[in-house]
Amino acid sequence: MSFKLLKIARSNQKNSSGYLKYAIGEIILVALGILIALQVNNMNQSRLEKKALKNYFEKIKSNVQLDMEESKNLLKFRTDHAHACNEVSEMLINNDFSNQLKIQQSIFDMIIEKQLNYNRSAFESLKSSGYLRHLHKKSLEKLMYSYYDQVDEIEMFEIDQRDWANALELELDKNGFIYEWTQIGEKVHKNLFTQISWYTKTLKSHEGHKIIMRLLFRGGSNTSLLTGLYENHIQSSKKLLEEMDLYLKEL
Repeated sequence: MSFKLLKIARSNQKNSSGYLKYAIGEIILVALGILIALQVNNMNQSRLEKKALKNYFEKIKSNVQLDMEESKNLLKFRTDHAHACNEVSEMLINNDFSNQLKIQQSIFDMIIEKQLNYNRSAFESLKSSGYLRHLHKKSLEKLMYSYYDQVDEIEMFEIDQRDWANALELELDKNGFIYEWTQIGEKVHKNLFTQISWYTKTLKSHEGHKIIMRLLFRGGSNTSLLTGLYENHIQSSKKLLEEMDLYLKEL
């Protein structure tokens, strides 16, 4: 009887050992399955992140290209206008009223608001999405922030000039200079791009003439600072576009 019990005990021990090995094997398989699933999930997540970043950067690239054209156009406008303001200032000083349209246009280009069309929507979307933290190329991130800081600086100077010019325009309206200069009490004007004003030697004695000269002075001095901001922005645009092209190829 004792031999039979011993045999049964040994059999149970073998079965227990087998069950334990089976359980350990199952645990290992489950662990491996979990690790594989996590790896696949990480790969999918990484792929989605790269896809999202690529989409954002393609939109930012499009914005930057348009911004660069905007700066080129504004640079030409401000440069041409500065030269015109200086010429008109000299004409008025010398009592030369032969080119009334040029006098008018130079003044109007200072007091009529110049629309700014810079677009930062894609960059703002990237920041708010949280995907910017997945950009491991920190030099590119720094370049983008620097680029949009330049846009902020340009807008600040343009808005400051616009507000200053608008305040002077209000003074010209209050003191009656615009009324006399455009002769709106005698003529109906329908097109601002045709001659609607007549600057004369008599008008130079009006108190508004000093304001006009201030407007022309600031317009003529824009090449000292404002045009330089546009030139720097154009160069930054080119550099940022090059860096984004390289990054997009890496994705």
